[in-house]
Amino acid sequence: MTLKSSNSLRIVSLLPSATEILCRLGLEKNLVGVSHECDFPSTIQNLPKLTKPKLDPTRKSLEIHNDLKNLLSQGLSIYEVDVENLRKLSPDLIITQDQCHVCAVSFQDLEKALCQWTQIKTEICTLSPHTLDDIHRDFTKIGKATNREAEAKDLITEFWIRLNRINSKVGTDIPTHPRVLCIEWLDPLMVAGGWIPEIIKIAGGIPQIISRPEKFKEISWSEVMDCDPDIVTLFPCGYPISKTLDELRNSHLSKQISSLRAFREGKVFVCDGNQLFNRPGPRIIESCELLSTLFHPQKFESTLTKNKEMMYTRFLEGTFK
Repeated sequence: MTLKSSNSLRIVSLLPSATEILCRLGLEKNLVGVSHECDFPSTIQNLPKLTKPKLDPTRKSLEIHNDLKNLLSQGLSIYEVDVENLRKLSPDLIITQDQCHVCAVSFQDLEKALCQWTQIKTEICTLSPHTLDDIHRDFTKIGKATNREAEAKDLITEFWIRLNRINSKVGTDIPTHPRVLCIEWLDPLMVAGGWIPEIIKIAGGIPQIISRPEKFKEISWSEVMDCDPDIVTLFPCGYPISKTLDELRNSHLSKQISSLRAFREGKVFVCDGNQLFNRPGPRIIESCELLSTLFHPQKFESTLTKNKEMMYTRFLEGTFK
């Protein structure tokens, strides 16, 4: 199928990171619909929301985990697609993913929705990011699908220049690099995989338990204690800082965390997983920049902007600051 020129394309994005990529490629004006999770940049928030979750995202992490397992065990999707509104919007291109049943509407979900209306030819672009290389390949994939290949190349160049700049600033003069454990889910406890070990290394840390791009892993608190990380970051998938703090305040988790050496040394940080670390798009750069300021403040603290200061908080004795 040959798409229209990029100026006249009608695009639906069902993935927050894809929405961010499209906007960076100059295609915000072409967006006609997004997912319920797409919220950046703020100028897209009034677009029609074409999905909704079948589980309650306000529940605790263990409850969400159990609800999710129940839905998947029945062979059910965890999202609903607004088929009627999708038909009315008549998109030329829909961008979705097949990376994770939890992250966004999958290709299978979308295929079922499109089977209910066949009178309009719609191209589907499916993303599957697991590594930093995959993320930059997705920039290219979206660029080709939207006739914005030159802009995609520029975005890839910026992506790697900024990541390499961080790594260069870390340098080789640091005698030891901190051993870092990144938590992606609170209950059950899960360690972040995918691109996270890669950006930990770029930011001058040594990833623990998962040391290269792999799927996230469920672990026990005894494994955390055995690991004895120098720094712990918590950014549960899809959680803003406020939700993570609420859950920590009202559970056994804070007691477990407070038993860690990293906690006693003031090196446990709650970060904004929803806006940064969990989205495989352009702002992975900002995630890496934030990690570098936490790992090596003596080198990076002067570059910590007001915006990044809002993306993390330190977990301290009896309080959250």
